[in-house]
Parts: sequence; structure tokens; C-alpha cells
Amino acid sequence: MARVILHIGTHKTATTTVQNIFHHNSEKLAACKVAYPKLGTITAHHALVGDWTPLPPAYRLPEGSRAALNKIVHDYANTDMTVFLSTEEFSRCGQGRVDLAEIRQILSPFDRIEIICTLRTQWQFIQSAYLEISKRRLPERPPELVKKAINNGVIDGLWVDYNKLLDELEKVFDPFEITFVDYTESCKSEGGIVGTYLRYLDIPIRADDLTPLEHGNANVSPEPLANWAANTLANPKVTPPWLIRMATTALKGTFGDYEKSTIFSAGEINAMEKHFRPLNEKLVSRRAPVQPGFRLSNASLGENTISRNMLNGHFWVRLSRALFQDRIDG
Repeated sequence: MARVILHIGTHKTATTTVQNIFHHNSEKLAACKVAYPKLGTITAHHALVGDWTPLPPAYRLPEGSRAALNKIVHDYANTDMTVFLSTEEFSRCGQGRVDLAEIRQILSPFDRIEIICTLRTQWQFIQSAYLEISKRRLPERPPELVKKAINNGVIDGLWVDYNKLLDELEKVFDPFEITFVDYTESCKSEGGIVGTYLRYLDIPIRADDLTPLEHGNANVSPEPLANWAANTLANPKVTPPWLIRMATTALKGTFGDYEKSTIFSAGEINAMEKHFRPLNEKLVSRRAPVQPGFRLSNASLGENTISRNMLNGHFWVRLSRALFQDRIDG
């Protein structure tokens, strides 16, 4: 029976790590009757959405997305293989939205088509999106992001009200064809995110059976609060990595051995928790008939977390002195 799985993200849920490891171990997966097609020069399958959404040239295929999807059908639909297609661009909304109905139609010769999607607690997801945006342009200020997330359920073309994401998916797929994965619990499980996806594929291979990447996890975000502080100084320019490193050193020098940090204030975290908790409970209830074990972790801050409102004059003086010394040293 031919089966195709669309791994749709979401963004910043270790998707790049899954893509890199599956691409790197495609032969081992193929031996277990799982195909991870190699499309173009990158490990992800972003090329499959280029006919519907703008993509950098490096992500595109000369023949286009529809032709690539049809080739996948030609190569695998009459086999007993499971095809795993992975791009977080499948889950975008707004102008970047992909026509999932047309994609399903193209893939209809497969016996089964499934959606799998990892979800992350909203404040973590929004923070990770902020850090990713910071690599390319100056992002909106955290209070503005929180306001948009609460009022619209969307930031930067990404769903943060996951009920709305489910609404879009259920326009095309039956509820039993959709699986949601909790990011926090998955990271804690055997083999982490990669192990979770291997278990979903139901193949006799574990995460530690795969050849690891030389540089470990991919696309790891920088220290959040240090990135925000560096953005504040670099405004309106894009923050250079050296400034983030300098701010990270200043943060550690000021607060010592802290567990983690966040770009948000304690009040903003509480506002998001108050707004999204009932929405997440609604999502769990909607999934219960077909996915009774699913839940979405709250992922609280923890006692030893530095929030934005905790940055004090000592930190800014320490960072200013480091910048001055760097200028003196030339």
C-alpha cells in the first residue's frame, strides 16, 4: 500500500533537524520502505510549494512544484513505499498559503495521504519566530507581536491559534488523516523529535540507528533576550551576530547561572497564557475522538528564567563597556 505523509512543520519545531537527518539517512530509511526524495540542492522539500508561494531561487526547481509532485506520484504511487515530504511552508497562511486541495488532488493516486504537524506552546513559538525574523530584518517589538497574536491568531504569516490551522487542514483532510505532535513532550521522548517521527512511521529503526549530523541540531536560535537587546541597539539595521554574542556575554555576566531567558515580560507571558490556554484546550477536545492521547504542553517559564522586564542598568552598563572596549581595541 502506497502512503504519502506531509510533514508541515510548524516552523521552529526542529523541522530543519528532521529534514537534515532524514536527507542524510535516506538510504537507511529506504531500506525500511520509507522514501525521503532528494529535491534540488537543499534537504527540505520547499520546492514542492514554489508554484503557490514566493520562494528564493535556491529553493525552486526548474520544472516547478506541480511537475515535481507528479514525478513523486509516478515514482512511488504504485509501490509499497511510504513517502515522507517535509516542508514547514505547507502550514503558512495569508499570502504564503499553499493550495493543499490541489496538492491532495495531485497525490490522490496514493492509497493513503496523511498530515503530521508539530505544535509548540505559543509564547515559545512566537519567540522563535522573532529570532528567525531577526536574521533577515528588524522584527516587530515583542509587545506588538503579542497584541497581533492575541487579536488575530497570526504573526508574520504563521498561525498561532492552532484551531485556525486545524480549520484549514480539515477543509481538505479528514480528521483521522491529521496527527498533531506536542513539541515539548516530543523533545523529552526517546530520540527526541527524530525519534517521535520514526515511531510515527512505524519502522524498525531508532534515532540512534541513524547517522548523526556533524554539527548537531540545525537552525538553533541564539540566546533570546540577548538577541532582543542587540536588536534594540542595532535598530533600524539588522543585528550582526557579533553584537548578539557580546550581549550574551553581558547577560551571563549580569545574571550568572540562569536557566533560560525570554524576549517577553512576565505580564506578556501571562496575557498569552490567559488567552491561548482555553484555545489549546479546545484544540485538544477537537482532536480527542481521533487522537485521544494528544495534549499541548503549557511550557511554563520556570523559576530561573530572565524575562525582558528584569533587564536592569547593570546589564546595559556592562554591554556598553564591552562595546566601548571593542571600539578601543579596534
